[in-house]
This record gives sequence, structure tokens and C-alpha cells, in this order.
Amino acid sequence: MTDFLRVDDLLAALILSLVMMRRIEVRTARAEDNPGVPSEKFAEWRRRALRAYDWVAWSSLAKIVGSVGWLAIAVQLRVGPPWFQLGGFLVFLGWLLSLVWAWKAATDAAHLRRELGIQLRSRQSRAAEAKRGGH
Repeated sequence: MTDFLRVDDLLAALILSLVMMRRIEVRTARAEDNPGVPSEKFAEWRRRALRAYDWVAWSSLAKIVGSVGWLAIAVQLRVGPPWFQLGGFLVFLGWLLSLVWAWKAATDAAHLRRELGIQLRSRQSRAAEAKRGGH
């Protein structure tokens, strides 16, 4: 009961860091690099994508804090089985349900991006990367 970080907490931290990188990619995408996309549609896509990524980030952070917090409180109050496991399971289940909702929202945003033909990086940066031998 004294291991404060479990595998699912480490997974939540990894997901948090990965989604923050994706969030940066969305934030740095520019409407100017997508001249065929109406600016209001581009803004709608960005808003949807950022909302989904923010949801994943906040739920993952809340999962880590909730899991560690529950463990600390349960140890302090000497909560025993099955309540100890139930509390941990409820934190995990809440996180999992949040991820499912965010996955749906991110999928909807990705479909909209493909439908609109939005490119996340400018043509110049893709061309520069190709010249350096990247993909």
C-alpha cells in the first residue's frame, strides 16, 4: 500500500506528455498555411482539437493527483479492503471514461481536419525537412 506511483499513474503521465506535444502542434498550425480553408472553419477545428487535448491533459493530471491523494488519505485513515481497492478503482474508472470522451472528441476533430484538408505544418517547413532527408 505504500507504493505511491503505480503503472497506471506512469501511463497517465506519459499520455499527458504526449498529448501536450500534440497540443503544441495544433497551436502552432497556421491558417495562412492552409489558404483553401475558410478561417472560421480552421478556428472551429482548432477549438475542437484543443478542447479534446486539454480534456486528456487535465484528466490525466487529475488521475495522478487523485490516485496519489486517495492512497495517501486511505493509508492515513487506515482504509481496508475492499474500500481501499474500490476508491482506487473509481479514480481509474473516472480517468478511463474521460479518455473515452476525449478520444471521441479528438476523432471528430481529426475527421474535420481531414475533411477541410488542413495541414499541420507549412509547406516551407515540410520542404525544408525533405531537403534535410526527413520524411
